[in-house]
Amino acid sequence: MDSFITLFTLFVALIVLVISSEWRKRIFEKKRNERKDYYRNKYLKSEEWQRKRHVVLKRDNWTCVSCGMPATEVHHKRYARINIGKEPIEWLISLCKKCHSEKHEKIETGNSISSYLKLIKGL
Repeated sequence: MDSFITLFTLFVALIVLVISSEWRKRIFEKKRNERKDYYRNKYLKSEEWQRKRHVVLKRDNWTCVSCGMPATEVHHKRYARINIGKEPIEWLISLCKKCHSEKHEKIETGNSISSYLKLIKGL
């Protein structure tokens, strides 16, 4: 009987762990989507972003840091998770439209340099 109670207790604990893990994932995704929505629909349209964007383009001499063509866009190498819009200028680079699209394609398909480094480290 004691072994049954122990097994039952472990089973219940496992169920609680799985449910709480799923719950945390859902909350994380919800908050992440809220941050993305705010970032895309509010911050990137703000005067604060336009000023920061101008500073980055001017710093890089209006030149794409990847190919040397005229830059028209600013790319985030990293994002400020908590303080959206408070990313340092060093996290931003000037890119032309083509290089910016390619950069995002690599990130979305997982073919970025960091993915390759992870792969190499695993060998």
